[in-house]
Amino acid sequence: MPAFSYTALDKSNAFVKSSVTAASLVKARRQLHRDGFQVVNIRRETRNAGAASRLNTLLTRISRVDRIFFTRYLNTLLESGIPLDQALKITAEQVEKPVFKHVLQDMHSQVLQGQPLHAALLRHKKYFSPFFINLVKVGERSGKLHEVLLHALEQQEQDYELVSKVRGAMVYPAIIVAAAIVIVTFMMVFVVPKITGILLEYNVELPLTTRILIATSHFLATFGIVVIPLAVAFCVVGFRLWVSTTSGKRQWDTLKLNIPVFKNIVREFNLARISRAMSALLKSGVPVDQAFDLAASVSGNVHYQNSLRSGVVFIRKGIAMTEIFHGYPKLYPPLATRMVEVGERSGRIDHMFDRLATFYEKSVARTLASLSTIIEPFLLLLIGFIVGFLGLAILTPIWKFAQTV
Repeated sequence: MPAFSYTALDKSNAFVKSSVTAASLVKARRQLHRDGFQVVNIRRETRNAGAASRLNTLLTRISRVDRIFFTRYLNTLLESGIPLDQALKITAEQVEKPVFKHVLQDMHSQVLQGQPLHAALLRHKKYFSPFFINLVKVGERSGKLHEVLLHALEQQEQDYELVSKVRGAMVYPAIIVAAAIVIVTFMMVFVVPKITGILLEYNVELPLTTRILIATSHFLATFGIVVIPLAVAFCVVGFRLWVSTTSGKRQWDTLKLNIPVFKNIVREFNLARISRAMSALLKSGVPVDQAFDLAASVSGNVHYQNSLRSGVVFIRKGIAMTEIFHGYPKLYPPLATRMVEVGERSGRIDHMFDRLATFYEKSVARTLASLSTIIEPFLLLLIGFIVGFLGLAILTPIWKFAQTV
């Protein structure tokens, strides 16, 4: 029989949360009334929903938004004075994704057994980054977990907003390029064959551009339905395999830092994320050497990661952060190094990293807002070249034929 979870008041007006088995929802409610319960709410449990539910549990992933929700909710509950175990239990009850609910319930169980929160998080490091786990560890040791969670929440929200803006800015050019590919493919498969069929009826020598156009059109019309999907899949899979290797990842990150226009976006994007992470870590009381190592995991660029991780050794030997950044002039512009230098001298380096993060976040937002204006000339040139090639390939033989008549 199915199980139903309920909340109710018992005979002594005590609040009760439990479950009951019955043939239907109506019979479950009647059974509780017979037992003297005043039902507040009741619903059917879905934990035994079968193979489809288990498959959904396996495939559902924990997103960045889910982690932000967890941090915000947990911080709010702890700030309100609710004990950690109860805060985790309440947070788990608010979560709808089965995977995340299971993770939070396991964390609640671990905390009830006396484990610290960071140890419970470490059991699920697949979903929580070392950056977040170490922040929580520092917060627990200092007794200021809710304050540390507030710093972590600020970093997560700003990072999510920054990533969302970058992804959103890529939508417009992606749509234009995709539309151009679809239109050209349609013309090559359905329109061009009809035009070239007329030209081939006349026994005249066709220009090179026309011959290329005819050959391409014939190839796409004959094999396009198989070749195009395979080519796209090959490129996507090949690219992912390439960037998954150490050398491929390094080459791709190097290329991104050298592409005109985009290199500034890549640099400012990484500086914004690193600065925000450093600010959150230092405000939470993490030592500078550990902060360097943890902040490296926030950046997605291998060159920034290496610059920070190699700097850990120098930090431990008393070398200033400014000197380390000076060793990577292509990664850290003079503005960043000077502001860090001022922060080190004034003893407010966490505040200075916060200022740096805000500056670069706004700079990236401004650049992305004008990205369509920057890209439009390149897209127009590309579309103009395609239209020009088609026009030249089709009109040139027609013009030559008209001259011979």
